[in-house]
Amino acid sequence: MMLKVQVTDGPHLTRTIALEGRLDFGSVGVLDTELDSLLEKPVKVLVFDLSKLEYISSAGLRSLFRAQKSVKAQSGKVVLLNPTPPVQKVLEIVEDSGVGDIFSIVEELDQNLDPTRKKVSEGE
Repeated sequence: MMLKVQVTDGPHLTRTIALEGRLDFGSVGVLDTELDSLLEKPVKVLVFDLSKLEYISSAGLRSLFRAQKSVKAQSGKVVLLNPTPPVQKVLEIVEDSGVGDIFSIVEELDQNLDPTRKKVSEGE
């Protein structure tokens, strides 16, 4: 299955990237193109929705790390939402690498992001 990428703008400079399919050497260019465009604008929170991602390779991880580095340079953060079991296994292996916080449900993510969103809305 090819990689499908859907970007959604959220409140307070939040962007969500939903990934579906396989993120590997053959498909990473699709994500990189979207990231290049998206990261040209200010982003305080970048959410990767991994609920439909079947597989991630080292090439895919590299793109996540690149996004994390770019967003962190803007004093923002990257979070990973609802990874599938195969993707979760890979993320556990690289857990200490700092690619981003991992959340299994949207409500948990929203609670974590509330302070960041408040700062953005107050102009900090």
